[in-house]
Amino acid sequence: MSRLPGNRLSRRLPAALAGAAAVVALTAGSALVGAGSAAADPQAPAEFTVPIEINVPTDLAALIDQAGAISPEATAALNQLIGTAAADQIADALGVDLGFTTPAPFMYPAPTVGCGLDGQMATVTLATAQSGPNFPLPPWVEDNQLRFQALPAYIGIPKTSELSVAWINTSTFKGGIVPLDETLPVVDTPLLSKVVDTGDGKVLAAIFGKVDYTDGKSCIVLPTVGSFDA
Repeated sequence: MSRLPGNRLSRRLPAALAGAAAVVALTAGSALVGAGSAAADPQAPAEFTVPIEINVPTDLAALIDQAGAISPEATAALNQLIGTAAADQIADALGVDLGFTTPAPFMYPAPTVGCGLDGQMATVTLATAQSGPNFPLPPWVEDNQLRFQALPAYIGIPKTSELSVAWINTSTFKGGIVPLDETLPVVDTPLLSKVVDTGDGKVLAAIFGKVDYTDGKSCIVLPTVGSFDA
């Protein structure tokens, strides 16, 4: 009788050990399957290390999938590359160079009479010149060009522009006098600006003339001068 509990215990131990062994086997099997899947699926590696040689997929979709499997940072970098490549293609198609420039002021604000703020009959006109290349952000200015802009300190809508820029390239000794006659599309409102093919070099320029406004006022802009690199 005293052996019965021992017999029952001996039967339970092999069963428990067998169950534990089954659990261990299933766990090991899952790990092996997972490792095999990871090894068979290069698109979803557990960890990414940069190899000595990377074969870049020629198909863009595969390249995007590869970047997504690596990290969000890889996807962001790829998106930036794609955007840059697209901008390069647009620039090549238009025959322009990519770049970013800012307007440079003339030496001093141009004295301006006939209009002004708060009923005054005198004010000033700010004038700038912007070199190229400035693309894709507007205004579009190509290399070896200058975009001249005049901004009278007067609140009103320009009706007509008789402003002009006189320029001379001291490197090539070429020059001219060009009207600032660019206008807004459709409404035809004067922009008081002009892109000029000055050529490469140091350019001396002077802006002067008159602007008529829709309210009947006229701003007479006395000359201001400046020196710019095109």
